[in-house]
Amino acid sequence: MARKATIKDVAAQAEVSVATVSLVLNGRPARVADTTRERIFQAARELHYVPNQNARSLVTNESKLIALIVPDIENLFFIALAKSLEDLCSAEGYSLIIAGSDDSRIAEHNLMNKLSSRGVDGIFLIATRQSTAHEEGLREDVQHLDCPVVLIDRLADSHWCDGVGFNNRHGGYLAAMHLLEAGHRRIGCVSGDIGEGNANARRQGFLDALAEWGVSAEPSLLVEGDYRFASGYAAADQLIDNGATAVFCANDLMAAGFMGRLSERKLSVPDDISLVGYDNVVRRFGVMPEITAVDQNVDAMAAKCYRIIADRIGDANSARQNTATVSKPWLAEPMSEILLPTLVVRDTVRPVLVNGDGAVGL
Repeated sequence: MARKATIKDVAAQAEVSVATVSLVLNGRPARVADTTRERIFQAARELHYVPNQNARSLVTNESKLIALIVPDIENLFFIALAKSLEDLCSAEGYSLIIAGSDDSRIAEHNLMNKLSSRGVDGIFLIATRQSTAHEEGLREDVQHLDCPVVLIDRLADSHWCDGVGFNNRHGGYLAAMHLLEAGHRRIGCVSGDIGEGNANARRQGFLDALAEWGVSAEPSLLVEGDYRFASGYAAADQLIDNGATAVFCANDLMAAGFMGRLSERKLSVPDDISLVGYDNVVRRFGVMPEITAVDQNVDAMAAKCYRIIADRIGDANSARQNTATVSKPWLAEPMSEILLPTLVVRDTVRPVLVNGDGAVGL
């Protein structure tokens, strides 16, 4: 195997000092002639020189690594978010490390400590359901880290850390209102685990709209899922057999499961039942027909998250140059960005005429 070129090799070929090569290749201010700079870059290209990131980190206090911890690596929304964040990080010279906690509080705790010990410059964190329900342990973990943390999607109720999320209650309200305005009155809802804040908020927004229209929420039409395909599939029989004319699934993956069971029963959307999903990310993957859905703008969320963490990393590095400790402004003066979802209407909701307490198709 050929020996890997070093910075000394580049300096020897360019006939300059190692210090000059280091300044030029790291983009640091230096009084170096343009012809000399070009000679250094040319030598680096010819030798296929790859900078030693560990050595660079000792000088710059930056590893150029940012971590993303997600609770479910199979969730399409999290996958889409990871891709968008990766693109933003890459454009700015960062590499994104993606790790899954499998919605386990213990795994989340271990990952945060492990990634921090490996010198990541910052952590994007989508917390576990347990962490969002009982914040004390998560808050303690974040306080012990020296790198910035941005909470995503599942935010802390007391906003003690930087975070970016969507108004989930408004999203559930939009979904129900669309179905109500189309004439539906027997509307089913497949929520996430309502012990988790976002899932409960989406269902509560759904119930708000029903109450606004004077429509009772029938218990048999309210099913608790877990954001996975199987729970949408399992909910379908109960909702169909109890006469739902329309269904709101609180994420696209459960909507896919619901449609799968409909197909097995020789039923279809929207001819037999209308459907509204949530997230609007399936179009990125082509895994199912596009449906009417509440849209959480993944790219907008990623841009907000990246901007916050990039600014915090810059603040932390500046602080380290002046003091041995970091003031942790992401905890001392946390920023919270709450985005509004929108409704993307497609041909999966069929208008109906109201007839007494039920509804009949046009």
